[in-house]
Amino acid sequence: MLAFVGMVAFVTAYSLSQVLAQSPQQSKILTPPAPVPLSPFIATCEQATLLLDPSPSATTLGPLIDTYQLRAPFNLVIAAIAQHCAHAPGAQMVDPMKRTIEHPFELANISAATAAPILSLSTASARGQRISPQRAAAEFVCMSFGAPIDGLGQYQGSLPVTDAQTAIFAMDFLLNEPRVKFAASIEDRPSPTECFDFLRMLIAEVSPDAKTAQRFADFATRSRRAMDTSEHGVMRSVASSLTHIDVDFGVNVDWKSQSIETLPVELAAAITGAILGAENVNGVGWVVVGSLANNTYDMSQIAAVFEPGGDDTYTWTTLRTGNQAIIDLAGNDQYKGGDQQGPAAGLFGLSLIEDLAGDDQYSGPFFSCGAGIFGVGILIDCAGNDRYRTGAWSLGAGIFGAGFVFDQSGSDEYQSSVYSQGIGGPLGVGALVDMQGNDLFRVDGVTPSVDNVPTISYAMSQGIGFGARRLAAGGVGLLADFGGDDRYESGEFSQGGGYFYGFGMLMDESGNDLYRGYHYAQGFTAHQAAGVLIDLAGDDVYWSMISAAQGAAWDTSVSLLLDGAGDDTYHGNALSQGSAAEQAIAMLCDLDGSDHYVGLGPFVQGESGDNAYHFTDTKARSFSVLIDSGNGDDFFSSKRTRGGVTVTGPPPASDTPASAPLFGLMIDLPQRSSGVPIR
Repeated sequence: MLAFVGMVAFVTAYSLSQVLAQSPQQSKILTPPAPVPLSPFIATCEQATLLLDPSPSATTLGPLIDTYQLRAPFNLVIAAIAQHCAHAPGAQMVDPMKRTIEHPFELANISAATAAPILSLSTASARGQRISPQRAAAEFVCMSFGAPIDGLGQYQGSLPVTDAQTAIFAMDFLLNEPRVKFAASIEDRPSPTECFDFLRMLIAEVSPDAKTAQRFADFATRSRRAMDTSEHGVMRSVASSLTHIDVDFGVNVDWKSQSIETLPVELAAAITGAILGAENVNGVGWVVVGSLANNTYDMSQIAAVFEPGGDDTYTWTTLRTGNQAIIDLAGNDQYKGGDQQGPAAGLFGLSLIEDLAGDDQYSGPFFSCGAGIFGVGILIDCAGNDRYRTGAWSLGAGIFGAGFVFDQSGSDEYQSSVYSQGIGGPLGVGALVDMQGNDLFRVDGVTPSVDNVPTISYAMSQGIGFGARRLAAGGVGLLADFGGDDRYESGEFSQGGGYFYGFGMLMDESGNDLYRGYHYAQGFTAHQAAGVLIDLAGDDVYWSMISAAQGAAWDTSVSLLLDGAGDDTYHGNALSQGSAAEQAIAMLCDLDGSDHYVGLGPFVQGESGDNAYHFTDTKARSFSVLIDSGNGDDFFSSKRTRGGVTVTGPPPASDTPASAPLFGLMIDLPQRSSGVPIR
C-alpha cells in the first residue's frame, strides 16, 4: 500500500509543481488557494487502484483474496512475474515497466503518472498553464526513462518574424541546437541501412528466431548502449531538442508586399512556385521561405521551409538524415513520403512539421508522420479536418528514438498498416495525441495474421509498447484522444498493449466510442509486458473476435482494461474480460453504469487459462479479476453472481494440474446484504 500512496503523491506533486512553476509571484496578503483541477485520468486511475489494492487492509480486492484463501497462489504469481521479468536484454527496461513488475496492481496509477505530461494538455488552460506539445513530448520521454524533468530547458518565448530574412533566422535557431545535441549522441550509431533492415525484419518476424537474432546482435548491442538519458544518451538529445523547439512565432508580415526572390540554381529541381527567400546556412543546409503561391518542395534537398500560405505539396523522394523543419502557416497542404522516409521522420536528428491551418493530407508507406530512429520526429497539426494514410512505423513511432503526432482540432482520419498510431518500439517512445473531434483510427494492412487466420492482418498498433525478442526490450507507446465519438478499428495486437517488456497505453477521455479488434486487443499483453486501455466516459462498445482481449494477459505479463463511466458493452471470445494465462495477471475494472458482458469462449470474466509455461519452475498459475462497480444493472454471459462475488476455478486447496483454470475473482459491486455467494 505504501507504493500506492507514493504514486498518488507523485502524480499530485507533479500537477502542483507544474502549476506553481507557471504562477506569477503572489502578494503578501494570504488568500485560500484555488483548487487545482487534476486530470480526470488521474482521478479515475486512483479510484481503480483503490479497488484493485491487493493488501489485506484494503477495501475490496485484498480482503476477498484472504476470505477465499487465495493469498498463497496469489503470492506465487507475483513472484513468478518478478522472476521472469528480470531478464530484459542488456538489463534495460523503460521505467514504467520496472515499476509495474514491482507493483502490478498499481498499473492504472503507473500509467497516469507516465502519461501525465501528455494528459496535462487537456487541463492546461484550467490550471492557468502554458504547456505545448513540444514540452509535453519532452517530459513524456523523461517519464518513460525515469529521468528528472527539472533539467529540461524552459520555454524559449516568441521568435519575431517580420520579413523573409527573420524567418530564415528563426529556422536556423530551431535546427542548430538539435544539430549540436545529436552530433555527440550518435557517434557510434548504426548505418541507415542497418536501421531499416532491422525495422523490415520485425515486420516479417514478430519474434526473431535464433539465427535472425544473431544477425542483429551487434546492432542491438550498439543500439541499447545509446539509449539512456545521460549527457550523451540519445534520449537526452531527444528531450533537450524538443524543449529547444518549444517556441512561438511572432509573425508580423504583409507577405503580399515582400519581394519575390530568384530561385537558386541548386534548388531549381527541388522547388516550384515563387519564393521570398533562400539561404544555405552553414551546418544546417538550405533554408527556404515560400510565398502565398502554391509551392512544391522536394524535402530530400532542403533543411527547412517557412511557408506563409498557399496549398503546398512537400515530398520526400530520397533518404535524408539529420535535422529538418517545416513551419506552414496556412493552406490545404499535402505531405507525401517515399519508400524510405516520410514527413516528420527523424533519422539521426530532429524532424519537425508544424502546420497551423487547413485540411491537410499526410502520407508515407514507411517510416513517416511522426517517427524517429536515433532521433525524433514530431508532427503538430493545429487545425482542420486532416487525413493520415501511412504504412509501417508511422503516426507516433519511436524505435531507439521517439516519434510524436499532435493533432489539435478537427475530425480526423488515421489509416495505416502495421506498427503505427502510438508505438514505442525497441527502447523507443511513440505517441499519437488527438485533442478533439469525431475521429477514425484504423489499422488494416497486408501483413498476414501471426496465427494464420484468414482475412485478418497483423497490426501491433494503437498504443503499443513493442520489444524485439532476444534483442531489445520494448518502449512506451501511447494513443490518447481527448474528445469526440471515436472509432478504433484494428487487426491482431492492438488498442493498448505490450509485448516483450513493452509498456503500451490507449487513453480516451470522452465520447461514445467503438473499439473493434481481433486476437490480442483492448488492454492486452504477451511475454513480460504491460498494457492498458483506459476510457473515462461514454457508452462504449468493446468488440473483439477470436481471443485474448479486454484485459487479457499472457506469459508473465500484466494487463488492464479500465472504463470509468457509461453503459458499456463488452463482446469477446476466449481469454477475455479480465483473464490471464501462463503466470500472468489480468484485470478488467468498470467503475459505473449498466454494463453488458458477453464472453463466448472459456476463460472469461475473471477466470484464468492454462499455466504450463513456467509451472514446473514456479508452481504458480495466473490471477484474473473482473470488478464491476457503481450503480447499474449488469449482465454477465457466464455463471457469475450479480451483486456479489464469484470465485472461478476449482477450490484453491485442490491438487490441480497446471492446465486448471485458476485463480480468479469476479466482483460485482455493491455486494448484496445477504452475504458473499460463491459459485
